[in-house]
Parts: sequence; C-alpha cells; structure tokens
Amino acid sequence: MRILLCNDTGTKSHIGCLGVSDAHARLLGRAGHRVEYRCFVNDLAHYARKKTPAETTALLTRDEELMARIEAVDAVIVNGEGTIHHNGGHEYISLLKLAKQKGKAALLVNSLFQDLNTEIDPDVMNSLDAFFVRDPRSLAYAKSLGIRCSYAPDSVVEAQFGNRPGVDYAGGLLVTDWVGSREEDVGVALLRLLSSGPTNSPHRFFPLHSSEMRATWRSAVESLKTARLLVTGRYHAMYLAVLAGTPFVAMASNSWKIQGFLESVGLNQPILSNYAELSGNLEALSASRSSLAEARDRLLGARPLKIFEVLGKGSEATSEDEEISRLEAQVLARPDRLHQDKCSIAQTRVREADMMLQLITGEEQTPPSRTKKTLAALKSLFEASGR
Repeated sequence: MRILLCNDTGTKSHIGCLGVSDAHARLLGRAGHRVEYRCFVNDLAHYARKKTPAETTALLTRDEELMARIEAVDAVIVNGEGTIHHNGGHEYISLLKLAKQKGKAALLVNSLFQDLNTEIDPDVMNSLDAFFVRDPRSLAYAKSLGIRCSYAPDSVVEAQFGNRPGVDYAGGLLVTDWVGSREEDVGVALLRLLSSGPTNSPHRFFPLHSSEMRATWRSAVESLKTARLLVTGRYHAMYLAVLAGTPFVAMASNSWKIQGFLESVGLNQPILSNYAELSGNLEALSASRSSLAEARDRLLGARPLKIFEVLGKGSEATSEDEEISRLEAQVLARPDRLHQDKCSIAQTRVREADMMLQLITGEEQTPPSRTKKTLAALKSLFEASGR
C-alpha cells in the first residue's frame, strides 16, 4: 500500500523520536508498504490552535496539497505519540475522519489518549481501521468513552539500536532532561541533583533531546548499560533503561505516560516530582534488576508489533532498507524542520544554564547580565554530558 504517515518524529534530534520514526519505517517496509508522503511533527499544528474540531476539519479540507496527498495514497496513518491528550491532537482526528470519508484506510497508532473533551466522536474513532494506544490507562480511558482500541508497547521497541556503546559511563549516575511544563519542579530537582555529584565522580547529563543524538541515538541502549543509575523525567528514557537493564528513578511528566509505562511493564516504583524526594539512597527508588529483566522480557515479547497488521501484506516494490532510505531522504528534504529543532535545542540548553545559575546564585538571570555566566554554565552542562 501507498501510505501518508502523519506526525512522524524523524525531524527531531531526540532519541525516542528518532527511534519511533525508524521503527515505523522498518515495520511498514518489512510488510511491503511504501510511505509516499510524511507530515512531520508540527506540520499540521496551525490547524489546531484555538479551533474547534469542526473548524479544524473545515480548514483541512481547504488544504489542496494535503487533500491531494490523501487522494494519492491507500492509507493514512497517524503516529499518536504524546500528542492526543488534554484536548490536543484534534487535527489528527479530523484528518483521519477525512481519510475515511475518502475511502482510505485510517490508522491511529502508538498513541497516548487522555483527558479529551466531549467533542471526540466515538463513531469517528470506531470507524478507524486500527487504533492502538501505548499504555493501559489510555486503553481504559478510551473504552470508558465507548471507543474500541488495542494496546501495544511504544513503537521504539522495534527501533534498530546498535550493539556498541557510544559512551562508557563507567558506572556513573546519569540525569536526563525533562518536559518543559515541569521545569519548576522536576527540572529544578534534576539540575540540583546534577550539580550535587561528588567532585571525583560527577553526575553526567544525558539529554534525550540533543543535537548530536541524530548521529548517535542507535548507541543509546548500549551506552546506558555502562551506567549505574538513570534519573529521568523522560518517557522514552524509561524504555531505554528497561531495554538496557539499568535501574532508573522516574520523575513526573505532563501526562499519565510515566504511570502508564510503569503499569504496562509491571514495575512498582514511585514517581517523584521534587528534589526533597531524591534524598537518600536513590537506588532504593528504582525497581530491582530482576524486575527490570522481567519488564524487558515483556517488551521484547510483544515484538513484532501488530499495529499495521490490518493493512495486510503490501504489493509495493519496497523493503525495510528502502523505507529507511526513503525516510532519511524525506527528513533531509525538510531543512526548515531540522533548523527549527536545532533552534529549540539551543534555546533549551540556554534555559537550563540560566536555571543552573539561578540555583547557584539565587538570582534570576536577565539577558544583559547573563551572557558570560550563561556561557560558563552551558560549558559545565556540556562537560557533564561528556561533550
């Protein structure tokens, strides 16, 4: 089948995003399906801002290029990712509705599904050819709305990770980045932890969203195997830790995805939200290595994921390798999105440096006064991440 794949995350230099994009290309290519077109993250965002679902649908129908792409393919697939929650993601539901109206197969896969308003139409959702959520809480929520769906682990479990570490962390403690909305509690806690390591064995910064990840993400699982502990506010970091068998401490995020993941793999451990909760023996806040091994077996036992099974075996002249090459070409054809992501990463690192300075000095950094101090703090962050 010829596919239009929407909300593809391949333009983001983020380990989880790159892994999911890789996984979907491999699964589709393996089944003989060809991704003719991709709408990358944020390509459709302007259709959703401050608009009702009905208004969003009307605007989408006036996008001649998008409508022509739907007409030219056999199926429209939306990678739900962490988009469809707290009344977000209506543009993708509307797009799938239009695809069904045009007689195309329509799939929503790899999705969070949480706290949506009453304008979500169960009839539209139940008309989809496949709807897969990635955690049991989303599954229960969808069913409470009368919506049929199935569960499968996050698609990152199908990504092709390498078998050599990119970095040897020598049994050290790693601290990741966090989602922006949790800056004031989780972000502060993680930065305080990062700066509190002993001078002879400092904690290391391991941001999942970082410019070099596009070149190094495949080594992430093997690199994590060399660490003693991971402290994270990132959803995909927990997947990486379980695949690596590395104990992790979970911090809160912007949805129930952290809780949902832990429940999906049977891990019983707390979810923290501030620095005070990080005191004491951090290893005691993680699941045991035997529990992590069971969780890993559960994830790997779900492969091959059946999220595209409804499409059957395709007849397109393509393969897994060809679809990976097509993905890479389509990513490179979007320098606007790649540049936007680089700018976002740079802004995030500067903000993290400002936060670190504020923690150290107790003073909020304003643009005129922060330049030299921010550059020094940025340098320390890069040194903490081994760069």
